[in-house]
Amino acid sequence: MTGAELTQSRAAGCISIDVEDWFHILDSPAVPPMDAWASMESRLQRNVERLLTLLAETDTRATFFWLGWAAERHAELVRRCQAAGHEIASHGYGHVLAYEVGSDAFRQDVHRAKALLEDVTGQQVRGFRAAGFGIRDREAWAFDVIREAGHDYDSSIFPGPRGHGGMASARLGLHVIETASGPLVECPMSAVEVLGRRLSLFGGGYLRLAPRRLIRWGIKRLHASGHPLIIYAHPRETDPDHPRLPLSLKRRFKSYVNLKSTMPKLDWLCRRYAFCTMSELVDAFRASADHGTNRSPAATGKQTDSQEREE
Repeated sequence: MTGAELTQSRAAGCISIDVEDWFHILDSPAVPPMDAWASMESRLQRNVERLLTLLAETDTRATFFWLGWAAERHAELVRRCQAAGHEIASHGYGHVLAYEVGSDAFRQDVHRAKALLEDVTGQQVRGFRAAGFGIRDREAWAFDVIREAGHDYDSSIFPGPRGHGGMASARLGLHVIETASGPLVECPMSAVEVLGRRLSLFGGGYLRLAPRRLIRWGIKRLHASGHPLIIYAHPRETDPDHPRLPLSLKRRFKSYVNLKSTMPKLDWLCRRYAFCTMSELVDAFRASADHGTNRSPAATGKQTDSQEREE
């Protein structure tokens, strides 16, 4: 079955991995500066390999948003992800927040990462995700920068309040953002609306904390709304024994709580649901729009209980 056929028939969404190391935390004075990163112990190789093994065992293809700095030092690992059938997308180069560095530095970061990843893979890099979902309403100019660089889809919007980034009133589900350089398909993080409030259960600390029963309920709500399921995780979340930064109590909780649950939950999701790459989600969305259906891929191929993989 081709990727397009999978998207239209069974796929509920996309597993996305933000490929960065354990010390790539944001918004804390405890985080080492970039010029110290090379001296830190890297646990990226083993953690990405752990994810590749899981994805191979469950016959799941994912989208890996590689941090350019990490890809530069792990080029062969990037190519291994690519060879295994996964999509390579960009997470920027230096893990910068758009609202901190401004438009010029953000533009340089986006262009640098895209050029580097395309040199490593020999293929066009279509997708981009900003560090920490760090684009807010006031940084709408960032979408112009992303499209200008040659990306045709973005996955930087967290449609709710967040410690850094977050657009509380952003549209849910795949949609098009018009930029000066042309249309950009936006693939925001999944969220469900409950009593007028948005709830995310599908990535990072939210996924680690939420019980499976609640996650499954949230997925059913997503499908009922016609929105795709987008899961996000970091390699460090698969590694409960990784070193810790001296973060504040609140940030330690957010960054390190329930790390042991990450791999079992990803395994459960991969075995229960079918996933495709984010590029395939975008292509299916565009095809449905061209045919005037105005429906997301999940709306045309959403899973019912009978379509879920057996646990």
